[in-house]
Amino acid sequence: MKKKGLKTMAVSAAAGCCLLSLSITAFAATGSGYESYKGGVKSIVLAENETVSTQFEVKDNGSVIFSGDSTEKVNQENRSSKSNITVDGVKKTYESSADNGNYVINADGKYYTINRGDKKSDSDKREKLSESSSTVKLAEMITDTLVGDVKNQFVMDGQTISVKLEGAQIPELAKLAISAAAENNSMGKHKNSDKIGDDGMKAAMDKVPKLSNIDVKSIAMTATVDGNTLKDNKLSVTITGKDANGVSHDISVMLNAKITDLGNTKIDSIDTTGKEVNTIDWTQNHHQK
Repeated sequence: MKKKGLKTMAVSAAAGCCLLSLSITAFAATGSGYESYKGGVKSIVLAENETVSTQFEVKDNGSVIFSGDSTEKVNQENRSSKSNITVDGVKKTYESSADNGNYVINADGKYYTINRGDKKSDSDKREKLSESSSTVKLAEMITDTLVGDVKNQFVMDGQTISVKLEGAQIPELAKLAISAAAENNSMGKHKNSDKIGDDGMKAAMDKVPKLSNIDVKSIAMTATVDGNTLKDNKLSVTITGKDANGVSHDISVMLNAKITDLGNTKIDSIDTTGKEVNTIDWTQNHHQK
């Protein structure tokens, strides 16, 4: 759904592990909790458009290494986002807009457009999902496999659904998936940092120690479902590992997302009038990968 080559926003790096965990828990409860949360998640996945406002924070051994917020507006064809990230007290702002084939980035005051060539790749086409879509069914099957016996751990209290897993409570397949995502982020590959101007993301990721022997210490999730609509979702994940010097680290990632304006969201555009705009050759970057 998202253009991976352009996902150089710090929010994506910070929340990557959390979002994977959210997908793991998306269909994991039983009884009324299962039905409510499943219905809430599907309402977002299947919506024509929505706005997702997110706050995130990453800590290393209890100390905040970077934090930020993001607002993303999405419909079936296009999307726009605005992200702020703070590292060492310095805040950077990033905007992006994909509107009818035109992709524009504002990286903290530096503007870029993307040359995508004459043909769009199949990855640019967002599948229009439905209850009967193979993608939706496959997602349910995969997440059910990952969660294992966690299905009985969800608690529902009114509109609030929550789950907290620690150590051995976390299914091994889920641990493996999260650890793999964390290791992938630790590789720190920023091939086009100088072209896109994502120095804020690079500064943030440089703060995250590159770990080995990664283990998932805990996962906690709280969601509010109003009727059949997911309103907000709080998620925290803590992983442990050792850096190159053998020093142990506890990395905790917190994500707090609120979903609004279902069916009423309009994609934002970025005004480049009077701005110096650099062009990035997406086709060349794509072929180099």
